[in-house]
Amino acid sequence: MGFWQKSMIAVACSKPLRTLGEAIGRKTGLAAQFVSANDGTGHVSRANALAAQGIRISSFYLGEYVEDITQVRETVDQLGFVMPSLDMSGLDVHVSIDPSQLGYMQGEAVLTKHVDEIANKIRDIAAQANSSQTIRLMIDMEDFDMIDDTLALHHRLATAGVPVAQTLQARLHRTESDLNDMIARGAMVRLVKGAMAPPASVSFTERDQIDANYLKLAGLMLSDAAKQSGFFPVFGSHHRELVLKIATLADDNGWARDQFEFEMLYGVNQPLQRELVAAGYRLRLYAPFGKDWWAYAWRRVGENPRNLSLLMKSGLHR
Repeated sequence: MGFWQKSMIAVACSKPLRTLGEAIGRKTGLAAQFVSANDGTGHVSRANALAAQGIRISSFYLGEYVEDITQVRETVDQLGFVMPSLDMSGLDVHVSIDPSQLGYMQGEAVLTKHVDEIANKIRDIAAQANSSQTIRLMIDMEDFDMIDDTLALHHRLATAGVPVAQTLQARLHRTESDLNDMIARGAMVRLVKGAMAPPASVSFTERDQIDANYLKLAGLMLSDAAKQSGFFPVFGSHHRELVLKIATLADDNGWARDQFEFEMLYGVNQPLQRELVAAGYRLRLYAPFGKDWWAYAWRRVGENPRNLSLLMKSGLHR
């Protein structure tokens, strides 16, 4: 799995393959399996359609490891457009950001400027009388060497009163300690397995090890101490057996079904999505929009080889 994931990350980062792939994608609709829309207007429309099915979304504007400052500006502007539009539709709004798409590559001052602009927009929307007041900023977790900076960003925003949440990766050895700190803070945490491929010295590398640690961390997230602190668990997984174990654990520990939620990637394992909604669980989809889909799609393939067939079928059937 480590070799496969590293190979797919290499594909995601290859500029020649990206140029070729995006040309094919424009003709075949190859990206549509994992991407909600090409632009903000389409994304808002898709979000409303999903809401009618009882499904929430977490909006993400495509782009990662952004080196061009004009693309950073574009990301801020696109999120600035969809946030009030989603809120005016009465939707439960989560906006996901990668630090690397908002100025991390250019330095702390650039990142701070753009993240604070989004945070202030969230404050402005929440302050409006007709706001749904459920808008929240979710920070994604990226490379291992970015963790401390990313957590510091979360803590700064939380201290400033911004409704913010943090993603943690179950494959990392350090996550148990990071999670315990977040529980003590009464934070919201989205637990994922992790799309990156860090070295074995800092991470679990086998699928069964990662699954076991995920379930162990889920137990902490659904503990009485977590409930008492006001902690809000979000479980990002498409693994049906794991999801059902967590659902059972939540029931056994006395968590109501509106006190936590499951989150899945847009376009992945729709049968499980429908099953969770029918059973009364909160479900949110991580729903990217935009045109810079290449790296995102191939990272999803790196997470699970079965996503390769989904990606290819998307292109063949259009």
